[in-house]
Amino acid sequence: MVDFINEVEEELRKDEYNRLLRRYGPFLLAIIVGIVAYTGFLEYQKYSKDKAARATSASYVAASDEAAAGNVDQSISDFLAIADKAPAGYAGLSLVRAASLKLEAGDSAEAIRLLDRAASTFDTPRHTQLAQIKAAYILANDGAYSDVINRLGPLMEKDAPYEFLARELMGFAALKSGDETLAREQFGYLESIPGVPATIKERAKQNLSLMRTADAAAAMQAPEPVAPETTPSETPPAQIETPNEN
Repeated sequence: MVDFINEVEEELRKDEYNRLLRRYGPFLLAIIVGIVAYTGFLEYQKYSKDKAARATSASYVAASDEAAAGNVDQSISDFLAIADKAPAGYAGLSLVRAASLKLEAGDSAEAIRLLDRAASTFDTPRHTQLAQIKAAYILANDGAYSDVINRLGPLMEKDAPYEFLARELMGFAALKSGDETLAREQFGYLESIPGVPATIKERAKQNLSLMRTADAAAAMQAPEPVAPETTPSETPPAQIETPNEN
């Protein structure tokens, strides 16, 4: 009797399972198929990105080898081709390498243009500002100090990746352009605050010392002030004594 009851309960459970399966089975199957398809899509994307990265890396190495072999024009062309189709990181890096080759060839204007393009290509602030400060150094080397000053503002913000280098370059450009107040402000900041690399702090101290020496020398060479001419006062005529008449 107990076995019979157990068999009946088993059959009832099977019927319930079959009913639920007929009702919800298509939805469960669709969910499973969707999960499998999405997982396959993600794996395909990962494979495609890895394959593209390997191909880009090989192209970058080949372009570098061209430069090492002395084929500078071909190397620059290859780097620019990489920049047109590679992901942001490799594209920006290729533009920086092309800019370096242009600078070595004496074309600083094109080097700056490529660095500006690299700055807008990179997708990380650190790499973006690295390209920007490289361009600023080239401008400083060319004597375009006003352009340097105009570019450095965002790079000098507190905790920016290259804040201290940017402030040092700002002080240098300001000094060269005749703005000693701005130069003292930047060098004084670098000399006084903690956390500045020792080499930058030492250069800031040296620049401030040189500025003080120059000020002292200028003060010593200044001509003595000339006293204004004075008009001699008129001497009153001597009083003529007249004899007393007795």
